[in-house]
Amino acid sequence: MIEEDNNKGIVFQIARELPSQQKVSLQFANLRLHAWGVFSNVYRGTLVLSNNKEREIAIKKTWPENGDRNFEIRFLSGIKRKPHKNVIQMLYTFSRNTPTQSGCQTKNSFCESYVFAFLPHTLQSLLKKSRLTEIEMKVYTWQLFEGLRYLQAHMIAHRDIKPVNLLVDPQNGLLVIGDFGNAKVVQRDSFSNAYQVTRFYRPPELLLGAREYYWMVDVWSAGCCVAEMMTGKVLFQGATTREMLKLIVQAIGLPSKRDHDYMKAIYFIDPASDVKFLGLKDVMGEINPDWVIFLSEILRYRPRERLHGPKLLSHRFFDQILTADCALSTGLSVTKIITPDDYRIAIRNDCTGGREFASAELKKQIRFTDNVVAPTATAAHPAHKDTGTIQHVPTPTTATAVHKDVPIPKIPSADNQHTLASPNALLSPTVAGKKSAVPV
Repeated sequence: MIEEDNNKGIVFQIARELPSQQKVSLQFANLRLHAWGVFSNVYRGTLVLSNNKEREIAIKKTWPENGDRNFEIRFLSGIKRKPHKNVIQMLYTFSRNTPTQSGCQTKNSFCESYVFAFLPHTLQSLLKKSRLTEIEMKVYTWQLFEGLRYLQAHMIAHRDIKPVNLLVDPQNGLLVIGDFGNAKVVQRDSFSNAYQVTRFYRPPELLLGAREYYWMVDVWSAGCCVAEMMTGKVLFQGATTREMLKLIVQAIGLPSKRDHDYMKAIYFIDPASDVKFLGLKDVMGEINPDWVIFLSEILRYRPRERLHGPKLLSHRFFDQILTADCALSTGLSVTKIITPDDYRIAIRNDCTGGREFASAELKKQIRFTDNVVAPTATAAHPAHKDTGTIQHVPTPTTATAVHKDVPIPKIPSADNQHTLASPNALLSPTVAGKKSAVPV
């Protein structure tokens, strides 16, 4: 429950600090609606801390059908894992049941709220304003793939990497991966839903119906984001799955039969096609040839061959920014953004803690609770008298729910020839373990 001091515009809230899950008393100021959607609203405001210090925050409010916690909440709570500067971290959480009238019946509407540090932009909003400088592009690219390295060490596939889900603070040169609504822990030889990742950033194996995939799907999506930073426009802007496949083949050629096998594709491209291979350089236009070479190492059909992890983070593409005298246009030294410690951790790529987290998640051992009873007026006022001091009260935890996938739609076919099916080609799934093509 939120109580407001009308005289001072201060909002008082009992919440839980994360990852400790300790009960705390908070003060918010200047709360206002920042963004809204079908399933949630986001408010921006100021968290008033001790000695009147302040921190800009965002509060995401959602209305789930029940009190179960999905994987996104369990992961963002930070329980059983070390935080990472390039992955969004939930700071506090609180919830309430609100009585609502429906005809003659009164129902309880469950609302839960999550508090995050506020970042002023997404990569999408930043790219809409202006083109990035070469240094900015490389600094954001390095952080994006370092965040993915951290997720991969935890066996996590984000499954929706795109510019709108990448939060950016240009003043401090920081990029943070957000929105884990589609994320899950994945294992080799396990099956997942193929209908994942926003279409423009969807890798070819998912376009071709693969259900056996892992975190390398994010590497392809991140490569598309990098191309967008380089050119200022979406790389593969297909209106349909067929159109997406056409654009990809124009850029990197048609996959071979062996490529299809590595992608574990269910569908393949009809050989009756007139699509012309152009090459990534021609598709992207006038950009630095070295950038095209770097991107071509990421955008590959075979997931395991996509450049990623320590090998990518130590690539000569980043030599320019990994020097002592490199700085942003704001004057901020890049070594303050990507510190020597950050680089050493990235190259070492210790996966021990990540695998322990993944094991705990798969065994359903990560427990998260926000069973905060609505505070009374007397419960909220001590925070006001203490001018924002956070007060801790330990509490127990409860069990959580598991991630659920969505149904798979029908998508187009592909084969191992040198051309792509026309937009009017029929679909052709694998039959009895064999891929077959349908003529146009």
